[in-house]
Amino acid sequence: MIPIKFLDDVMSLKRVPRSGWITYRIGKDDVESVSSHSYSVAVIALMMSETMRLRKQGVDVEQVLKMALLHDLSESLTFDISKAYLRYLGRQGSRMKTRLEEKATSRVLEDLQNDRLARTFRATIKEYSSSNSLEARIVHSADALDLLLQVIEYGKMGYSKATLDPIWRETRSKLMKYKLPLAEEWSRQLQRIRTKLRSKPRQASSRRSMTK
Repeated sequence: MIPIKFLDDVMSLKRVPRSGWITYRIGKDDVESVSSHSYSVAVIALMMSETMRLRKQGVDVEQVLKMALLHDLSESLTFDISKAYLRYLGRQGSRMKTRLEEKATSRVLEDLQNDRLARTFRATIKEYSSSNSLEARIVHSADALDLLLQVIEYGKMGYSKATLDPIWRETRSKLMKYKLPLAEEWSRQLQRIRTKLRSKPRQASSRRSMTK
């Protein structure tokens, strides 16, 4: 039988905004959805994995893709919990987020109605959260690279460098901890691209413009 409830949860991610961008003053009409982010992360992770394999590094590409596609699954129930909200909660913020996401993940996986598949997916998400395996580090790095690419995209849309600089610095710093030479190499290339970028003054969002 088709796991329709599980797929409904997946479909709902198309409507869940990446609310953390609002913290950085991105207009709500320009905020990407969780599903669009997950797709980009999966493609970046795939490109990284295949590049590393060409360089004779052993990578389980299937596991990478599983992690990339499932890593934000819990947000179909929790929505995107921003870092600003976690800072408001103080020291307990991160622990509360982890517990909430674990419970949400278990709830969503119940809708698979397949215990064996649910165990497989749960183990995949747990591996991602631990950040220990090479495959998990690739996906975390892909997640960070997607943020950098999105910053560049917002810069092209006219958002100011001052607005976007904090998330750029924070993300590049976070990327370093995964210690993947390829990710660091790509990060440096993106830095050069952003340095050369000349943003035009921001106008009304394209969605609004199309309705006028």
